[in-house]
Amino acid sequence: MKQFKWSLLLVFLFVLISLVACSNNETDSTPADNDDNSEGAEETDTEEASEEVDLRVVTTMAGTDPAGEVFQEVLDEFVSEHPHVTIENDSQSADAGTIRTKVNTDFSSDNEPDMMFYFNTVDAEGLIEEGKVVNLEEAEGIDLSGFNSMLEQQRHSDGNIYAAPQSGFYEGLFVNKKLFEENGIELPTTWEQYEAAIEAFAETDIVPIAASTEDSYYVVEHYALAAGGMENYTAELADQNPSWAEGLDNIKKHADMGAFTPDAATIDLAMAQELFKQEQAAMIFEGSWFWGQLEEAGMGEDVTVLPMPVYADGGETGEIVGGASQGWFISTKSYEDEAKRDVVVDLFNYLTSEETIVRIAGATGQPPAKGALDDLPAYLEAGHQLVSDAPAVALPINDRIYPEAFTHMRTSVPNIVSGNTTGEQVLEEAAGMEE
Repeated sequence: MKQFKWSLLLVFLFVLISLVACSNNETDSTPADNDDNSEGAEETDTEEASEEVDLRVVTTMAGTDPAGEVFQEVLDEFVSEHPHVTIENDSQSADAGTIRTKVNTDFSSDNEPDMMFYFNTVDAEGLIEEGKVVNLEEAEGIDLSGFNSMLEQQRHSDGNIYAAPQSGFYEGLFVNKKLFEENGIELPTTWEQYEAAIEAFAETDIVPIAASTEDSYYVVEHYALAAGGMENYTAELADQNPSWAEGLDNIKKHADMGAFTPDAATIDLAMAQELFKQEQAAMIFEGSWFWGQLEEAGMGEDVTVLPMPVYADGGETGEIVGGASQGWFISTKSYEDEAKRDVVVDLFNYLTSEETIVRIAGATGQPPAKGALDDLPAYLEAGHQLVSDAPAVALPINDRIYPEAFTHMRTSVPNIVSGNTTGEQVLEEAAGMEE
């Protein structure tokens, strides 16, 4: 009996010890499991928090630019594919003064955009020299494949590429064919026909040329080209080339012939565009981006674009203003931010993919830097042919000289027209600003 009790006691002790051991194992494992889960949750929360990225982009695709709506759609699609990303579209009017002020202010106040579509001209010189934008050929993950010759046009004088093009452009004389036909006037394919058209329309209630003589970017450029041909047009401002002065004086000559509205000195470029779109003017100097507005106005088929007639010895009608003067830049500050770099690279590659470039170019009809536009209307094909047939193409004067100097030239046109100054005097004053 005593032996049985001891046996029973041993069994009881064995069961008790087993229960205690099991209880200890459960107690030991639970905190460990909780710790693992807690650490995992913290890592997930931290990872999710670090993935939240806010970007800001600045472009000229705003205002009346038909590419603006398409560009916003592209950004929305990128964000939908990257829900941790927020993009502020801080685009500004393509008016050179507006966008230049915006970009200069942002960079000087340490508030630069992560990416920008901006002029890769004299306007970007300071940003490049100060190292505020990235050398795209050295940036890890950047894809520069598939571009046509427009990419090489972006190469800086130091041998590097800081901007990737989206599309090229051309400028020319946009004419309303319908108004010419209705009034029995020949299309201005020569200088003589151009002046004859001014005289003929001046006798009607149709303005010969829609223009702002102060916002005279394209007028100044094309009158200089007509007077000097491409060889003189591409001269340095410091040369004070006589053909530039002659071109400025010809604006006065034609104003005296009734080429512009009486209030041309006070209207702005947008108002001049409206005159043409409302068929109150027969001609306007504009760029290939203008086709988007014409299509919206339903008058694309009534308009064609011609090269500025050149009358200078050694010049050739067909020479045009154009090229690829804008591109996509990445700010160095953004690229060096580890929290942003991967997303910025992804966005850059997304925006410069052939699909996106062709899509945005399709809204304006401008030649894309990758791929090609299909099924273009005849009037857009004519514009592309203008570029193909051009014996020479050069960037605008506006993109080649200091902005302040060109601003002085164009804003002095009303004084030239009024006879208060001359082209030669204005050119001398502008050249002095570059010294």
